[in-house]
Amino acid sequence: MASLLPSAQAGYLPYFLLLTTCAGTYNAIQNHFVIWQSKEVYSRKADEMTFLAGRLFAAWTTLASLIRGTAAYNIHDRVAYDLVIATYALATWHFTSEWLIFGSVKPNRGSIGAIIVGWVGLTWTLTQRDHYLA
Repeated sequence: MASLLPSAQAGYLPYFLLLTTCAGTYNAIQNHFVIWQSKEVYSRKADEMTFLAGRLFAAWTTLASLIRGTAAYNIHDRVAYDLVIATYALATWHFTSEWLIFGSVKPNRGSIGAIIVGWVGLTWTLTQRDHYLA
């Protein structure tokens, strides 16, 4: 089982990337079939969360998960690392702006994880970039 995990010789960021890859994959799959969890995330404007929006969100989340999974196993690759920064920057911007600017996200059990993971991922990848790409 341990051979399936990415190397953590340089640090634990690859494990975080793998964890968010798994969470994103789950979210993408569920958004293809049900949207009640996404309606909870966007609870201030839940009526705007449609099955079409769910499937679009699933496609976007699948792409982010593919990039994060690739970076987890190739943490010293500059292109993969920079792309993973972009996924967290985009997710952080999306959820934070939906909360503070557009008002569709209300911090609750459905949204707080996405907000925290976005900020933690963005901060961690930015502050450790030189370490992993040295």
